[in-house]
Amino acid sequence: MELNDWIDEFGLEGAAALLKEKPRTVYSWYRFQKAPRLASALNIVVRTRGRVDYNGIYGPLARARAEVA
Repeated sequence: MELNDWIDEFGLEGAAALLKEKPRTVYSWYRFQKAPRLASALNIVVRTRGRVDYNGIYGPLARARAEVA
């Protein structure tokens, strides 16, 4: 599952609370403004119980950045 789809399920505030991140941080990931750091990505995988994996985090980001380039 892609990170943005998971965020959509819980809402921005809910996802931020579950991930123990600031809503602004999660929003920056959602908008592909920033990539989650490795420690944050691991936290995402663990807290989503594997529903979101590294491909679901970084794959959509890579596609979005490739479209801009």
